[in-house]
Amino acid sequence: MRPRLLVVPHIYADDIAVREIELARRLTSKFEVFLLKSRHALHVDGKSAFTRRVKQAGVALSAALRSRSQSKASDGTSIIEVPVWQPILAQRLVGVERASALCRLRNRQTLRGLVRDLGITHVLLANELFGVERIPGVRTFFDVVDWFPEEQFSSARLGRIRAAIGAIDKQVDGTFAVSQPLCEKLERECGMQASPLPNGADIARLRSVAPAKVSALRQRLGIAEHFAIGYIGNHGSFTGVDLAVNAFLAARQRIPNARLLIIGPADTWSALLEANRAAGVIATGNVAPAEIAEYCNAIDVGVLAQGKSAGTDFAFQIKVVEYSACRKCVVSTPLLNWQRLAWPNIILAEPNPQAWADAFVRARGMSWEPAWDRIVEAYDWQVLADIAAKAMIGSHGDRN
Repeated sequence: MRPRLLVVPHIYADDIAVREIELARRLTSKFEVFLLKSRHALHVDGKSAFTRRVKQAGVALSAALRSRSQSKASDGTSIIEVPVWQPILAQRLVGVERASALCRLRNRQTLRGLVRDLGITHVLLANELFGVERIPGVRTFFDVVDWFPEEQFSSARLGRIRAAIGAIDKQVDGTFAVSQPLCEKLERECGMQASPLPNGADIARLRSVAPAKVSALRQRLGIAEHFAIGYIGNHGSFTGVDLAVNAFLAARQRIPNARLLIIGPADTWSALLEANRAAGVIATGNVAPAEIAEYCNAIDVGVLAQGKSAGTDFAFQIKVVEYSACRKCVVSTPLLNWQRLAWPNIILAEPNPQAWADAFVRARGMSWEPAWDRIVEAYDWQVLADIAAKAMIGSHGDRN
């Protein structure tokens, strides 16, 4: 019998690439994979704060009341749905930390039941709503998928968070973190020993889009004869869409045939995008995940405009790997991880419109070098899944 792996992603979503889900799909050759599915209230957006809060409360209540079910997915994973409690349901009554503790207690019971009933041998856990504990006979691995904007927290709360992370390290057989800088930070501040496991992309799928499809999409978007600058993602308030728009406007005199595409949901920025539509800003709205590869190939330059913070500096933004897999140059803010990696196709520019306008002009004159292919190919999801499988299967017993 193959070992049985339960994957608990930090969020479950169908409209964006989620790293644990991508890994789970590619771990089916080594494990019988069970993937826990639940809707997360924080993965909800709205045009106003009130609308967002109402939607979040509805999602959290629905997730808590869901009955348990199991189904087989076409990718070979088994999808498990269970009731999941989220702090938003009680945090106004008892505070965020107390609400989180209550949710972890309830959800941990659910997780124990799943492990018992499904005969799980390995757990890959990335969702702190379930807490972390040792389960006899089960190898548990924790995945730190990103960091948080710690500059918004008090020193006392930061101390509690770091202590809690250090405690997690003592309850697991191994920890992954999404970037090398994050691994170093976890060791330095929390005493956690983590192995780097970056985000990736489906390289073959991104590179196999038929040229005719790309041409048809460029025609449909009205960019067939234009230089297309594209920003792909779920564009919340921290994504810096205003920087991309203002830089595009500043660059238009030097690149008169340029167009800026904001690809994906961007309700937060709808007024700004509508105001600049006549200037060449194109907002596509939601794009089906199956079509993202076409959009990555249809643009000429990719964008990552997130502002610098602890939440973005230590991240490994999937869109940068996807742009690069499609052999595109990228203009990005100077985030720590990308400074460290120094990929030759990425131009790091200080977050002001003039510096970014200069970067757009520079990117227009760059060409992809064939030798760069090898850099991004190391970040294929299958390559990364094999690294994770080797670590999980090769770990025996308590490492502490």
